[in-house]
Amino acid sequence: MAANPSPRPRAETATFRVDAATVTGDIGTAVAGNTIDWDNESGSQVSIEVQAVNAKYPFAVNTFNIPAGLSHTSTVLANTPTNNYPYGRNGSAGIGHIVVGQVMPKRGK
Repeated sequence: MAANPSPRPRAETATFRVDAATVTGDIGTAVAGNTIDWDNESGSQVSIEVQAVNAKYPFAVNTFNIPAGLSHTSTVLANTPTNNYPYGRNGSAGIGHIVVGQVMPKRGK
């Protein structure tokens, strides 16, 4: 065994921060318990809608409005299946995906 083994994957959750008014493309890879902070840095309200995949959603609230200058935090639910969940802004569908992956198991568990 090496004196300095490779580090283990980080077990704590990461936070993703996006500008809800301009974000496009993929957000993630997120796992259960991770958060996405949707900051609205524009001068008007922004609406976000996350679509289901196989009748499953990644968040408890998947359609929400964010007033100008405020934010909304979404937390990935514990039993969210691994997948790419499309999201849209202000009625435009499919501008990106919430990418949900799997939690790496801890060794010895």
